[in-house]
Amino acid sequence: MKLILVDDEKGIVDGIKLLINRYIPECEVVGVAYNGLEGGSLIQELQPDIVITDIRMPQVSGLDMIKGLKDKGSQTTFILLSGYADFEYARRGMQLGVQSYINKPVEEEELQSCVHQAMKAIRADRAKRQEVADLKQEVHHLIQENALRDILDVGSDNTELMEEWLEMAQIPTKGNGFAGVVLEFDRKFDALKEVGLQQVLCQIDLALEQYDGVYRFRYTGSQVAVVVAQGGPIRYAELLRAMQRLKEEVKLKLGLSMTIGVGTIQERAAGISQSFEEARYALSYKVVKGVDTVISFTDITNLSGRIQSVPEERIAQLEAALENMDEKECVSIIHDIFRLIDSEPSMTPADLQMHCVNILLASIRKMSFQQLQQNDFLGRHILSLDGISRFRTLECLEEWMVEVIRKMIEFKLEHNIPKKKDIIAEVKEYVSAHYNEPITLADLSARFFISPYYLSQFFKQKTGETYVSFLSRIRIGKAKELLERTDLKVYEICQRVGYSDTQHFARLFEKLTGCKPSEYRKRLPSS
Repeated sequence: MKLILVDDEKGIVDGIKLLINRYIPECEVVGVAYNGLEGGSLIQELQPDIVITDIRMPQVSGLDMIKGLKDKGSQTTFILLSGYADFEYARRGMQLGVQSYINKPVEEEELQSCVHQAMKAIRADRAKRQEVADLKQEVHHLIQENALRDILDVGSDNTELMEEWLEMAQIPTKGNGFAGVVLEFDRKFDALKEVGLQQVLCQIDLALEQYDGVYRFRYTGSQVAVVVAQGGPIRYAELLRAMQRLKEEVKLKLGLSMTIGVGTIQERAAGISQSFEEARYALSYKVVKGVDTVISFTDITNLSGRIQSVPEERIAQLEAALENMDEKECVSIIHDIFRLIDSEPSMTPADLQMHCVNILLASIRKMSFQQLQQNDFLGRHILSLDGISRFRTLECLEEWMVEVIRKMIEFKLEHNIPKKKDIIAEVKEYVSAHYNEPITLADLSARFFISPYYLSQFFKQKTGETYVSFLSRIRIGKAKELLERTDLKVYEICQRVGYSDTQHFARLFEKLTGCKPSEYRKRLPSS
């Protein structure tokens, strides 16, 4: 620790300095001064941990020097040194926060004891400050993650709401380069629990340190979401190279394999959700590009544009048949689709495989990849190249597709997914019962076997409002009830209805009700 000596007697300064160098190696004497005025300037300049100062000195006394430094916010620990064993000096020193007092002549043991006590107190104070700082950082990360989830999962046509989310996440809106990225680990993702998510996040920070802002958090059990922000343009090729380096470093240093989906560069922060959805879409094409790769949305656009896609109405019919678990109708539609494929000229094996991929991705777009991974057959055949890459003829591919569709129906029956169930009604019922929990679209997608993006779009289509707006309305409604019926404080109500940030809760409450929570309570009629 750094230490400064202040005394108007040079002999005493030299003597104490010798004792410290000899008996207290943990401290380094970084400066000496011979009056309070000089000492105050030196302490401000060097910011030492400990100062041993005389009380009575010319120009400015030790106590006046301490007071001046404390008034300026100094965090230095002071030890008083004086030949005057006067209670008044000790009392004034205690008022200034001085806890140690040494009389002249200085005894070696007393000096060591005082300095060691000071160092112990400094370490304890630093540990406490670090604990508070870590807690604040943890709360900040939680608030940021929740805001980012809202942005990534839902997006918003409401610019004002989007700006508020971005402000909460502390993402600058004035930059002109934003991109969404999804990292998905392989089936050995349980190994991440041993390695630690924090190590993965550190590797992300190192690989993307050239960018102004990098925001990352676990999105689902096997996925990590990353948002990249830059004050200037982001070069797409450089971003893809950075992701390739990240993939290689994580595999080399942590022994984890992952596939990365990268969305396009957006010039406005409001486009973050679009870029992230593109990244998730790109990631779904790992069945074509393979696992342990970096897949860009532009690659997929070029890839899927090479061949004529299957008519959307046929895919819709297949979706409906799957939803009704009508195996006979599903098989009939698959046969019709393959007759259509067979009529196309110059069809290559790669094109045949691509058609199958498009059919599968379209037919399972309402289902959650996380849930599909729970089924060994579907996870192995739909979410990897193991199945589709083996077949080179149209007939073999058709038989394989029929088998996959049948397995999908078995999967739905195993998990008791009813026909034509009103998913949105069930979602609303579940949210209304669990509003005080941290419910995300990713959580709901896993629970109801539906992809987050599809759930977001379907919810708005059916209800006329976004999922986040619905959740906010439910929570604020419950908050109003608590304000009316209880004496709970506002911050307690904030926590009870599922919010962690009181300021955000207050702003949202005012936006939906026209007044702050405290004002709402004051306006209630007295009973």
